[in-house]
Amino acid sequence: MRDYELVFILRPDLEDEAVQAFIDRVANLIREYGGQVKKVEPWGRRKLAYFIQRHREGYYVLMQFALGARRVTDLERWLLLNEDVIRHLIVRLEESVQAAAEPATTEKEPGPEVEVGATSASEE
Repeated sequence: MRDYELVFILRPDLEDEAVQAFIDRVANLIREYGGQVKKVEPWGRRKLAYFIQRHREGYYVLMQFALGARRVTDLERWLLLNEDVIRHLIVRLEESVQAAAEPATTEKEPGPEVEVGATSASEE
């Protein structure tokens, strides 16, 4: 299983209960596919940069999860067919990005010290 990040935008005319039910449905779908939901961040209603399907606003949600690569395509297809989703984007998180997000516990070795304004004998 690999780690992924999903951002989706829901129609702005949905009620708060419907938005929460949709988020729960996506999380349950990921679990049904054998994955694990790591983080869910509802960003709330925001203005879109341009009209999408005659909507000027949308309800944004960020979700991080781990899932098998073959099941990600099934999830993406389900999101495409759902009428409540205006847009969505699934991105695979790289191991280097994940490591950078975690706090580093090792300290860097100090490099050579250089005096500011010092000139070498050849420059004089």
